[in-house]
Amino acid sequence: MHYKPEDIPILTPDYGNGCMRSVKAGNMELGATWVKSAVDTTPYYKGLPDDACPCEHYGYVISGSFRIHYLDGSEEHVKAGELYYIPKGHHFIYDEACHHLEINPHEDLQRLMQHFNAQLSQQGDTTPQEPKP
Repeated sequence: MHYKPEDIPILTPDYGNGCMRSVKAGNMELGATWVKSAVDTTPYYKGLPDDACPCEHYGYVISGSFRIHYLDGSEEHVKAGELYYIPKGHHFIYDEACHHLEINPHEDLQRLMQHFNAQLSQQGDTTPQEPKP
């Protein structure tokens, strides 16, 4: 199976700063994330166990970069051209625009995105925009 990015369903609507598209493939999700400018996702994990991401992520950064802040206080900086594995218990922090591909466990990602979408909708903007990759 193969997919064009524009044919992959939107998982997190674009409320002005980017979105995630993802499609189920076996027991995993194949997806892409676009972030248009700096954003610290830490507040969106509030209410999850340890107020942190409960999902493992595997991926590749196409452009830009992001930081991963772990619960133990350590941090990693993942840059364009790098592959990554991120274990559970973290926050994504984007200091700049970024585009990355991800492979995630399906059930964990779906639970996470339901929580994220609820948090995003509480920001007051409930009019999703179609992303521009």
